[in-house]
Amino acid sequence: MNWMYPDVIDKLKKKCDSFLSKEIGVEEIQSSIYEAEHQILALEEKWLKELLFEAENQIELNRFTIDSDKLELSVEPIIKNIITIIS
Repeated sequence: MNWMYPDVIDKLKKKCDSFLSKEIGVEEIQSSIYEAEHQILALEEKWLKELLFEAENQIELNRFTIDSDKLELSVEPIIKNIITIIS
């Protein structure tokens, strides 16, 4: 897919991969999603901005409702979904 913000998408992909490789934690991936969401301004990619908003909010909810020892596991499907969509 031809993204209007390819640098933002590439950076987010790398962060998602780093999370799945356990190189970064939940807070950092959540922050990266938030950052990418706020860098996407084009109306044509509004759907992606909304997807990232929902993902970031779900991670936030998980941080407050899921035990810390299960938190990373609960965030993995969210990150895998983002990778599937942006790849």
